[in-house]
Amino acid sequence: MGPADYNRKRATVDKAVALLVRLGGIGVVLAVFFIAAFLVMEAAPLAAGPAVASRGVLVEAGRALAAGVEPFAEASWSLRQDGHLQLRDLRDGELIEDRELFRLREDERVAAVRVAADQGSLAIATTAGRLAAAPLGFVVDYGDELERSHRLEGTAPRWLIEEGAGPLSAFDHQVDGPTVWAVAAAADGAVELIRGKLKIDKLSGEERISFRKLVLEPQGEVRDLALLESGAFVAGFADGSVRAWQASRDFKALEERGAGAPGAPILQIRALIGSGSALVARDDGSVERWMLKLQESGHPVLGQAAAMPERLPGLRGVVPSSRQRLFFALGQDEVWIGQATAGEYLARIPLPARVRGLAVAPREDHLLLLAEDGSLELRAIDLGFPAVTAHTLFGKVLYEGAAEPAWTWQSTGGTDAYEPKTSFVPLILGTLKGTFWALLPSIPLALLGALFTARFLRGRAREIVKPAVELLAGIPSVILGFVAALYLAPAIQDRMLSIMLLPIALVLVTVALASVWARLPLRKRRILHEGLAPFVLAGVYFGIAWAVIGAGPWIEQTLFGTSLRMWLPEGLGLPFEQRNAAVVGLAMGFTVTPLIFTLAEDAFRNVPETLAEASQALGATPWQTAVRVIVPPAMPGVVAAVMLGLGRAVGETMIVLMATGNTPITGMNLFQGFRALSANLAVELPEAPHGGSLYRTLFLSALMLFAFTFVINTLAEVVRVRGRKAL
Repeated sequence: MGPADYNRKRATVDKAVALLVRLGGIGVVLAVFFIAAFLVMEAAPLAAGPAVASRGVLVEAGRALAAGVEPFAEASWSLRQDGHLQLRDLRDGELIEDRELFRLREDERVAAVRVAADQGSLAIATTAGRLAAAPLGFVVDYGDELERSHRLEGTAPRWLIEEGAGPLSAFDHQVDGPTVWAVAAAADGAVELIRGKLKIDKLSGEERISFRKLVLEPQGEVRDLALLESGAFVAGFADGSVRAWQASRDFKALEERGAGAPGAPILQIRALIGSGSALVARDDGSVERWMLKLQESGHPVLGQAAAMPERLPGLRGVVPSSRQRLFFALGQDEVWIGQATAGEYLARIPLPARVRGLAVAPREDHLLLLAEDGSLELRAIDLGFPAVTAHTLFGKVLYEGAAEPAWTWQSTGGTDAYEPKTSFVPLILGTLKGTFWALLPSIPLALLGALFTARFLRGRAREIVKPAVELLAGIPSVILGFVAALYLAPAIQDRMLSIMLLPIALVLVTVALASVWARLPLRKRRILHEGLAPFVLAGVYFGIAWAVIGAGPWIEQTLFGTSLRMWLPEGLGLPFEQRNAAVVGLAMGFTVTPLIFTLAEDAFRNVPETLAEASQALGATPWQTAVRVIVPPAMPGVVAAVMLGLGRAVGETMIVLMATGNTPITGMNLFQGFRALSANLAVELPEAPHGGSLYRTLFLSALMLFAFTFVINTLAEVVRVRGRKAL
């Protein structure tokens, strides 16, 4: 093969390799953009607001006091003034069942109906002042072709007030298993709290309800009532004030639980699902959420938790959701969908002017509109993810059971009435906290080590140190997390002060030895080369470290009279946890330090040697040359190394997951744990229902983490390339 043939073959191979490298680079870029697009696609539905179909199924049902739909939204129920509960097929409008719930007396009619927040029961008040609680249930039958048919569940109503003195001005009820709660206000303003317990005779199967009642003397004209939890109720008065009472533990007295200042006249009060808070709608179109707030001591006190930002003209009432802290506010010709916890409206849906009321399907996939002429219209609705808003993700929110607004991440609960808390702030602060405490010791150690290795070590020593440090980067992070959690955390909990004092002790010893070395005659200093001094002094440093760490318990006892982990909570009020940020910082240093060291060492060595030689030729010492001549041109590479280390620390998962308590808190206490975005994804995502609110919220957090690391790594690469060109 001649030279010409060899050159052509080599050129062909070079072009093929260059094309392959180019295609590989394009593939990497496409893969990154594909990941970003996938994350955006999964998180984007969170931004979509609720939507209601413009048209629906229209059924003639006759005028009723209350109406709703069964869970499959295939049949509607309606309660009439004569006490008849009807079930009608929404597919063809046919009447399925007409049941008389109870027999009314002569000249007695049903005056008002109240649907429970969970849509499982009805409270029915008559014109004679009687009050009954009727279970609302449905039975589904499946035919040969799996066609569903529906019928009412046959359970008799329970009378809570059998003899009334006159029409009730307001009432509400709750059914909690065998216990029935009710509160009713008479026309004179007297309020009666009723607790009924169902007992079943085991021999005969006969049901019997025993009642206990408490009476509140008239406090003013009651406009509406709402039952909360454990015998607590909220009352709205004609002057616009809101007050709360609760039955004592022995159910012998009503104890006041706070009051709100008078305001616009009360239109309605409706309990939200969960029984911890209630919506207060006023005649001026404002809607507020009130709840019993926890106190540092004593009983909870009624307080306003949130207020909607807008006043709705022509507000006629509010309908709470049966599944979440959502409500529907019915205006003159529109319905507003509001998020009660966040205190904001999510959507505004125009409605026909003939609509006088509405009901929400138990599964919240349909909206039932009640017209003035008695017709019913069923419209499909897609609420999206109303519990996830910008305010709940990044703002302080007052949740039920809390005393003050806070950033809270608690995605799961024990009951269906639980409200997910998905604030990103504790996770973001936890990520920054872990990154800060990991980089605080890693940056100076890695940069000084890189400078020493690049400019002071000579010969074979340099070729040994750098690969040895780089070898640390190959240790799997899960191994480091395992060692940190099971060995490091318990080992240093009683030596935390000595661990903090160790760097100071080593620096002081180094300064002292350097001062002594500088005063030695030149002929004695030539015995040991400067680059080999640290290897000789390694034994000295090891001995000092062993002594300081070993004396840790004694130092703590001498200074505090007890261990540091016991003194911090007692003396300073700072919590101390075994798995804390200090443990994470030490463990994560084994992953971050080698990365920063390698890149910074390359940056220092890439500075032309002629600059160092010229500096030393002019009389500068090696240290002066390193600091004033080598470091400035290498600074872009050093900055890039630190930024890449930052990106590595932000994305670390296993060490953070295993070496901390994994608690989403907002404090920056070194001695407490935290939860980072990456660790939260590892914990929550495997258990999150696919396509659900938590699932998409986690993908949004993953998108945030991806964007942050992508920007950091891109900036680091730009700085590095520009710095190299400058050289």
